[in-house]
Amino acid sequence: MSLVGVGDRCFSPGGSLSPFWRSTQVKKRIDLQVSLQQLKIHTGTTANFLTREDNSRDLLGKFHKDRSVWIRARRRVLQCLSYQFPCALQLKPWGILNEVKCRLCEKYYKERNIPEPPDSVESVGHIQCYCPALQLPRIAIHHGIWKELMFSIRKSSIELNNASEPRWHFPSALSPEAHAEWGLYKILEYMGLHEILPPGSGKNRAKLRKDIEEHHTTYAIDFDDADIDTFIARRPDGLAFDKKKNCVYSWNTREPWTQMKTGQRRRSRKKTTDVAPI
Repeated sequence: MSLVGVGDRCFSPGGSLSPFWRSTQVKKRIDLQVSLQQLKIHTGTTANFLTREDNSRDLLGKFHKDRSVWIRARRRVLQCLSYQFPCALQLKPWGILNEVKCRLCEKYYKERNIPEPPDSVESVGHIQCYCPALQLPRIAIHHGIWKELMFSIRKSSIELNNASEPRWHFPSALSPEAHAEWGLYKILEYMGLHEILPPGSGKNRAKLRKDIEEHHTTYAIDFDDADIDTFIARRPDGLAFDKKKNCVYSWNTREPWTQMKTGQRRRSRKKTTDVAPI
């Protein structure tokens, strides 16, 4: 039966209101058609992957034949792509579970005696990005990603300075598995701007705080003690040094994922500050 849409209602050819106008299957069909139309106007990596012949099955086949990739990782990728990931949102339609609430969240909030926990849906996105019960595994995976990313950037950095020497240096990127977290003291020492004193009595912090206060006072920049403490305690994820120009670029990728629009704006402002040159 063909349907004609008017506003938010669907009518059959005879003019009567169809009972299927709010059907989930109809909405999915509409979403699919809109997505296919949108693909035609995009040229990014994701769009190219989705519009390749045979839905890029050749690339997926090569990925699953790669024995260097952990078998469980390959299985999870295939499950996500084929909508077979074993989460409540998929298991409920199959009749295995009775509801789509996140079971991990329910246990997490119950153990902490939180009276009115949020009603979270156990989906792939929720498990991968938001579920508080999986925060530590997510952090561990995240650290592994940026460690490998920083080492890859170090290997791929071939830009030379005027002296025909490598322009960028990444001393904190030791290997794909190891990464040294440098604080402000170590960064300034590497640049020759601060001498690390013997530990004890807070001498380094006191000396560095004095230098920062003098700099702000000289250039009439407003500051408070909390800002200085935050700046001194910062330990960026990534560091790139240009020793010829004596400058360093840092970036931080440890912001928590959030569904709130206000949180997204706050995160955007904070990231803009974090990636600015020190």
